[in-house]
Amino acid sequence: MKKAWSKMFLIDITPHNHNCYDPIVNQSIDNYLINDLKLPGHGLICYINRPSVIIGSAQNAFSEVDLNYLEQNNVSLVRRTSGGGAVYHDEGNIIFENIISGSFDHCSDYNYFAEPILSALEEMGLQGGHVSAKSALVANDHKFSGMCMIKGKDGYAAGGTLMFDMNIANARLALTPKKRDQVKRGVLSADRPIINLKPLLPNKYASMSAEAFKNELLLHMFHVKHMEDIPTYHLTQKDWKNIFKLIDQKYGKDVWNYGKNPGYEYYSNLQLKNGQLHVNFSTKNQQISRIKFFGNTITVDAAEALEEVLLGTDLNDKTLETLLTLTIFGSNKNFVQIITEMLLAPEKTHQIIG
Repeated sequence: MKKAWSKMFLIDITPHNHNCYDPIVNQSIDNYLINDLKLPGHGLICYINRPSVIIGSAQNAFSEVDLNYLEQNNVSLVRRTSGGGAVYHDEGNIIFENIISGSFDHCSDYNYFAEPILSALEEMGLQGGHVSAKSALVANDHKFSGMCMIKGKDGYAAGGTLMFDMNIANARLALTPKKRDQVKRGVLSADRPIINLKPLLPNKYASMSAEAFKNELLLHMFHVKHMEDIPTYHLTQKDWKNIFKLIDQKYGKDVWNYGKNPGYEYYSNLQLKNGQLHVNFSTKNQQISRIKFFGNTITVDAAEALEEVLLGTDLNDKTLETLLTLTIFGSNKNFVQIITEMLLAPEKTHQIIG
């Protein structure tokens, strides 16, 4: 390990000694570590999420993600506070975050943070791994990792993904929204060919589970033989209490993850017996100027039909009920009332800070 990395330590983020695969919890931890806990020095967290799509803070979910696919296949949508593009996570994908407190040295230097990963992978048998296109790790001209950074007041985080045995077919379905060119606002992700590490490694590693491979990778990064030999900070009960407080107040709310779409002022969602219904919209002169429906309780065609009827209409209960009654949903008085209430009592997405 190079001198600059000699004092790196692992941060154990497993609550009650059990691995956590909740993407909202895991995505929230780095914000707590940077902005609240501020452990001095260079810490590293490493974890795995259940199926989810992580989008950048300034991205429009409608242009990056097939939200109907996510709803129908129980894939979580999680918005991070850093920039960067949309990425798909599942149990075959390993996420790493370098947490730097008290210094901005090497900030924006992706090569610096890629070095220990690439060195460890080279020791494990990967050939030709290198940094390309500023923040991607590639082999065989295919991307197996994407990286991003986020700054805090006294430090920053630099991390990314390692696609070990990710379901690439599912990733393509989740990250291929229809009519992408119709959504103008927000930062678009760059499309690059991707590849899993598993077929690029010797059989002794390729036969491992992602969890076992993650631990083996850490052993190589820290140049030790046993996990207990890695210098480690274990999150305390107080740390976890503070993390879940942040989740309750912001990061676990749908208005943050689904509602914070550039160009859309308002967001409503409703849990129905057969699933969820979501709507994002904006207004101008008390009229609906932009609107999108999605969820596993409504088809794409039905959502588009609603959007076409409601676009440009006055935002008051009588007008809404009159228009909705004239649609194919008109005979369902309960559904008409639900849509009306969602539009008249939304959450204002611009109130979300950070």
